[in-house]
Amino acid sequence: MLSVQSISYAYHQTNVIDSISFTAKKGTHITLMGESGCGKSTLLKAIYGLLTLTKGKISYNAMELLGPEHHLVPGHPFMKYLAQEFDLMPFTSAADNIGDFLSNFYPNQKQKRINELLEIVGMTEFAKTHVRYLSGGQKQRVALARVLAKEPEVLLLDEPFSQIDNFKKTNFVTVCLPI
Repeated sequence: MLSVQSISYAYHQTNVIDSISFTAKKGTHITLMGESGCGKSTLLKAIYGLLTLTKGKISYNAMELLGPEHHLVPGHPFMKYLAQEFDLMPFTSAADNIGDFLSNFYPNQKQKRINELLEIVGMTEFAKTHVRYLSGGQKQRVALARVLAKEPEVLLLDEPFSQIDNFKKTNFVTVCLPI
């Protein structure tokens, strides 16, 4: 269970997150809605461990999740965060971007997982295309596949469907999140 307890965070003395608390049990989906600049992305970054909280505590399965001052590489191995910027490698293929964090010790299993994810996000025909040649929506689908690759326990998705057309969005949500 993810537990966020009275957390606060400030940018340059301005509170962006102020005493937010919630819990999310396994299998729960939580949606954050609000105006631009209200702190949605900041909250996700704090949960992922990219920010040092002003106050409060975040834990997962009773283990406290600490910020960047406690980790050489911020983030948590059981959690994936998809930022609005996607963070893809433009000069490699869609397939290589998806497989980037998968083990090379099992090449057949790695390729099978890449193919499965390409199919889920509707990008099979673009597997060998360099990311720099893809549209914004196609890049976003590759980024979604990439965060799903290692089957994380917790997904933090920051505007994951903003550039994906409605038909693809509905299809993707139906495949990935059984309704």
